[in-house]
Amino acid sequence: MRLLNRMKQRGFTLIELMIVVAIIGILAAVAIPAFMDYMKKSKKTEAALQLNKIMKNDKVFYITNAAFVATSGAALPTGTPCPTKFVVTTAWAGDAAWAALDFQIDEPNLFKYTYTGGASTATAIAAGDLDCDGTSITYTLTMTSPGGNAAGSISEPPPNSD
Repeated sequence: MRLLNRMKQRGFTLIELMIVVAIIGILAAVAIPAFMDYMKKSKKTEAALQLNKIMKNDKVFYITNAAFVATSGAALPTGTPCPTKFVVTTAWAGDAAWAALDFQIDEPNLFKYTYTGGASTATAIAAGDLDCDGTSITYTLTMTSPGGNAAGSISEPPPNSD
């Protein structure tokens, strides 16, 4: 009889189950926002990497031609990326400035790129809405040629933007 009573008492009580559910809820409340911030940070790296590529190619062009690549008329890619990414396009090769910069993006991307160049200065901008909330973040590449040496710097948006 004692064995039968002990077998009936095995298991979890309602209080124990509620405590476990509460702990899981607290962990989810902390982990999900941290994960979303991590995802947003990983998406932001695209802009800095692509602007760095533009800067390197524009420096090579400046060394060869004593001027930066002339202004591009196109902000590429065209359209809006929300809710998906920009699709791969061949429009980069059709624009003289982007072709001179030897710049194209061969995979779906999140940012739209604009380039303005001249003899001694150039600017490239990467703008994108990473979470489709209507708020765009902007990275800016500024190139100058002090003393005939091409130099560039990338400015990032504030840490809590978008």
